[in-house]
Amino acid sequence: MFTCMPRSLCSWEFQVSGLSTGPAILDFDFFTEYGRISIGGTEHAIRKHGILSGHWTLELDETTLAEAKKPNALSRTFDIRSGPTQLTVRAHTALTRRFDLFQGGETVGMIRPEHPFTRRAVIECDSSVPEAVQLFAFWLVDGGDRHAIPSPFLSRPPR
Repeated sequence: MFTCMPRSLCSWEFQVSGLSTGPAILDFDFFTEYGRISIGGTEHAIRKHGILSGHWTLELDETTLAEAKKPNALSRTFDIRSGPTQLTVRAHTALTRRFDLFQGGETVGMIRPEHPFTRRAVIECDSSVPEAVQLFAFWLVDGGDRHAIPSPFLSRPPR
């Protein structure tokens, strides 16, 4: 289980604890749909491919580790592919901030707030889901789709 904590009250960065490689930092670029994940001091870039594409990649040294696609701009669903691993990240219900991760129709994890009145979140996944992919999924549901739908975890001013 990973715990995601905002670095400060008004920060778009999260510190994540509980990883096997030590703490990680997730950064959301306020003006774009780009970001970064630093895991154990190793920088992973998150890039968006096209303004309205709904397609992001997680990259390490220009090598794609995972890619995510949002099938519909109005849905709260992402399809993530990382090597042989294929996941679907979907909102648990229309009115909650919890997201479930599915692999082959079976639930393999969830991303949820610690409680209703916080930005802190918890990621709980099977060990079959790589840590970097779990953090990528959190980045997507927390802020990667903020231009299409308001973020489920953060309140950000409109652009």
